[in-house]
Amino acid sequence: MRVVYGTTPTNTGKFACFIDPRFVVSLEVVEFAVKKALKNWNSGNRISKSLAIEILLYFSATRQIEIAKKVTASKKAVAVVIDEEEFSKLGFVEEDFKAEYDLKAVMELYEITEDELRIVGIEKLPLLVKERIALFSVFGE
Repeated sequence: MRVVYGTTPTNTGKFACFIDPRFVVSLEVVEFAVKKALKNWNSGNRISKSLAIEILLYFSATRQIEIAKKVTASKKAVAVVIDEEEFSKLGFVEEDFKAEYDLKAVMELYEITEDELRIVGIEKLPLLVKERIALFSVFGE
């Protein structure tokens, strides 16, 4: 499994899950969420019936599929590749990733307050997001 950024003509959960870059503060955060999702998926502690949805749930730090679906993308996307062979047939155009997230959207998704952000600083935003994902993984909330 790998994480890439680029343009895609197809949004399918069979071979990859596509995350809107507006919510991606760093690729490291996506990889962190994927590792947590895979660990629980492989141990049988699944929330959903689809690995792609499972990854979105962990990335979003929620058990609510409707909330997790809000982070999906169709044009520009961070793709978590599940099936490399089938994914290569989708026509995904890979590009270099440059974080251009929507701070307000990220804060809303992860329920990060302005006080928290002010205390730790914007450069620590990826750590705050990873904290939310880790807490979700531990407590399943």
